[in-house]
Amino acid sequence: MNIIEKLKNKEGFTSAESSLADYVVENVNEVYRMSLQDLAKASYVSKPSVIRLYRKIGCKSYRDFSIALQLERIKDEVSAELDNEEVFLPSMPLREFAEMIGQLSKQIIDNCMMAIDNDELDDIVHALFDAKKIYVYADGDIKMEVKSFSNRMSMMDREPIMINDAKDPQKMISSIGENDVVVVVSSLADNSDYDKMIEFIYETSALKILITTQEDPNKRFEPDYAFYTYPNGNDFIRNNIYISQMSLLLGMNIIQACLLKYHSEINNSEKN
Repeated sequence: MNIIEKLKNKEGFTSAESSLADYVVENVNEVYRMSLQDLAKASYVSKPSVIRLYRKIGCKSYRDFSIALQLERIKDEVSAELDNEEVFLPSMPLREFAEMIGQLSKQIIDNCMMAIDNDELDDIVHALFDAKKIYVYADGDIKMEVKSFSNRMSMMDREPIMINDAKDPQKMISSIGENDVVVVVSSLADNSDYDKMIEFIYETSALKILITTQEDPNKRFEPDYAFYTYPNGNDFIRNNIYISQMSLLLGMNIIQACLLKYHSEINNSEKN
């Protein structure tokens, strides 16, 4: 049941919450832009009533509530037959579109931060730092971003090798050793090339790290470590290429920044 349906259903709502729910449903095109204080004032309820309502329907914060309303508003206007590439309405004003992208960016950051396992991240950073060689494979339309991620490793005397650039990727993969690390960056979309390359990578003895948006339900690749960048994302927008790339880029930046931090700490300790 989505947010609007829960508001219409009013299950377990108090009279004040029911009145607020009616106001939100009738004015959803304006409500998602309102602050918590503005909504309370416009609907003639207290701020605690607004807080209780959004928590009762499963939102952790008012921002989550606003984003959920915006996404469902868009979803209602888009035909179910539209391709994921066309998830944003062409008729949407640019200012409104930009505002929505900003909200989605915040949601992506929040989801990624909540999903980070400190021990897992620590292991990933140490594995990359200690690797004899780092190999990187980019799946889909994220290749340029992954290449940039690899190039920035030069700041730490790391020179990752892009499997995608090899004339014979299979031959390159066969040369990967047990002291090396393979980083796979993928949205885990159904892709025959991905399946083929992952099969080769999986056979290597190297430690394997996966940077992806979510856990693969088909279990096509089970790495040693996985960094999930958008695990609790909205299914309606999850597979949109723009959102997927934004999420994966955030994950790569976090790992690269943490690796740079660790590299600096090691260098400083050696100097002292």
